[in-house]
Amino acid sequence: MYYKSMKKILVVTSRAPFSYRYAPGGDVRIYNVGGVATALSTMLKGTGGTWVCWGDGKNDMAHQEETTDGYKIARVFLNKTEKFGFYNSYSNRVLWPLFHYFRNNIHFDSTAFKYYYIANEKFAKKIKENITPDTIIWVHDYQLMMIPSILRTMDISNYIIFSWHIPWISPEFFSILPEAKFLAQSISKSNLVTFHTRLYEKNFSNTLEYHEIKVKNRLKTLAIPLGIDKNFFHLSKTMAIKPKKEKASIIFSIDRLDYTKGLLQRVKAIEKILSYRKDLIGKLVYLMNVTPSRTGIPEYDEIKEQLEMEVGRVNGLYSTTSWVPIIYIYRKISQKYLVSLYARSDIALITPLMDGLNLVSKEFVATTDKGVLILSKFAGAAEYMDGALIVNPNNINELASAIVRAMEMDGEEKMSRLKRTKKDVYVKNSNWWYKRILTTAERQWHVSGE
Repeated sequence: MYYKSMKKILVVTSRAPFSYRYAPGGDVRIYNVGGVATALSTMLKGTGGTWVCWGDGKNDMAHQEETTDGYKIARVFLNKTEKFGFYNSYSNRVLWPLFHYFRNNIHFDSTAFKYYYIANEKFAKKIKENITPDTIIWVHDYQLMMIPSILRTMDISNYIIFSWHIPWISPEFFSILPEAKFLAQSISKSNLVTFHTRLYEKNFSNTLEYHEIKVKNRLKTLAIPLGIDKNFFHLSKTMAIKPKKEKASIIFSIDRLDYTKGLLQRVKAIEKILSYRKDLIGKLVYLMNVTPSRTGIPEYDEIKEQLEMEVGRVNGLYSTTSWVPIIYIYRKISQKYLVSLYARSDIALITPLMDGLNLVSKEFVATTDKGVLILSKFAGAAEYMDGALIVNPNNINELASAIVRAMEMDGEEKMSRLKRTKKDVYVKNSNWWYKRILTTAERQWHVSGE
């Protein structure tokens, strides 16, 4: 059942729910299948409203505004210089490494910030064109931090929700950014700011205090984790797929190519196991799916090269004529195939070095009927996944030991752990997430008399 909002809703994201590419028979839609996009699409199908987003698809210019599934899409367009400064430079080479504690990867660039501001200003102007006084404006993530401040300078007093989907770091680390106070001040001009964990919420509050930012409006913060689509990620979706009886335990992971994901550490953990447990040679297969991401950015090209060299090295050391320890897949796979892999796998190895939440862990738990989840303590989801084996991905010995423990775990313990995590994943799903946020917003708006 769709949520019925008492207010009009306008959603703002950098990415669109779908983009267009030209084809001879007519433009083809390329859908964004991320958890946030899926949740917001589902919400707007029920509430109606507007989605303001970046038109970065190859033929999006031919679709500047459109109505689909009962809601409007209004696209923002950037020229090449603006795109490079806003997206490649400031969002991906300043803010992304900053908010994941990768100090050496930060490339401070005041020129890039200028284009980041210009892009945010374009979003704000598009928002202004599409609201009425009773519209709730819901802004998402680190690419759009300046929007609340710009909207207030435009004398827009609408209720603003700002949802933060990556880690919020300690105030001391955040302060190394030259524009730190400026950005935090902007977000503080929202009415409601949401995070995925209590730690991120606390770090944000401490940041406001650290920079002596006085909040004039009634700012409320909320720690509420995004959930998954429980109807799609469900064991019943895989009943037609009959897993083969495997001699080897199947270990599975899927990640975007990113230096924050701990990919190299996993390969080293597999090598560690095979070096000290010769009896496990031939008894495990690590199926490592890596999705191309941010191609052309030096840090990402470098991690790809390092990863492929390490996978090749370990496979070269331990492969036999009938078995390889690591099957490396560098491409996007379909959602249907992904669900089948969740169902077939014995272990999910989800061990980012830092992650805002990580929905893959929830998708695996929802889909499997036998699997063990190994989860990094630095993933936001670790706060909620009681049945997972929690590890420090920087500790290769600990990571290797957790894999072996999961392989040798008895059925009773597996089921006990799965039962604990499945309940939370199904109840706190994507519908629960957006309904609770909008209910909180509408209640606060009513109390404040705005």
